[in-house]
Amino acid sequence: MSNEEIKHESEGETIPSVRTMRGWLTLQRIVAIAMIVVNAIPMVFILKQFIPPLAIANVLFIIVLLLTWLRPRAGAIGIGVLSVLWMLLNLVNFSQVIPDITRPSETLFFLVTIAHLLLPVAGIVGFIGVLKSASDKIAYRTLGIIGAVMIGSLVFSLLVSL
Repeated sequence: MSNEEIKHESEGETIPSVRTMRGWLTLQRIVAIAMIVVNAIPMVFILKQFIPPLAIANVLFIIVLLLTWLRPRAGAIGIGVLSVLWMLLNLVNFSQVIPDITRPSETLFFLVTIAHLLLPVAGIVGFIGVLKSASDKIAYRTLGIIGAVMIGSLVFSLLVSL
């Protein structure tokens, strides 16, 4: 067993150390922070009202984000679980999501909706990566792809609104 792995005493299996999970932790932390910001935007800037599901989601994302510093693997898995739940919520409420995707001229609504769809995908990729102890190169590629799609969405929205 290398110094990069830690023996999990109760099950006799090896789990990756924080150092080997750095890319996955970065991805999951960025997903959590971005979800907190994206959930706050409608409450603070767009609708200017308290929205209980978004507020509850923010509290949960804050808790698991903080957990990534105390128990990194558990926190990263928690962000993945929340991402799966958020994606399921998006699928259940897809009829409410469609109008915001079809109006790219309303830039803020459009970007918030795109982020609400993309960030959980990144969180799910991170969830699988942490569970499988996959190479963190995939985590950095996922960040790059999500960033590129968000920038492309912004450019598209701005061009449509001209």
